[in-house]
Amino acid sequence: MIEAKQTHCGQYKRYGDFFREWEIQTDMGREETVNWCFDNLYKRRVPASEEWHKEIRVGGGHSGDYSYYFAGYYTISKNEKGYKFTICEPYAD
Repeated sequence: MIEAKQTHCGQYKRYGDFFREWEIQTDMGREETVNWCFDNLYKRRVPASEEWHKEIRVGGGHSGDYSYYFAGYYTISKNEKGYKFTICEPYAD
């Protein structure tokens, strides 16, 4: 069983990145939860934060690739009831 509640959708500050956050209550594993989130909450795949930050740096595989940069990334962290799943879309004016 899995239950998802969106806790935030928007910017935290003016001209800031755009965040979508959900609290996920589940007893599933981390990878299963990530797959469920992309199948049901956010319908397109984005890389994990660690991979995204590594790839956009100078010398990374996507350095200078604006479509990769602006697609954003996800983070997932364990909490007492399950996970907190976050999508970050970098600010674009």
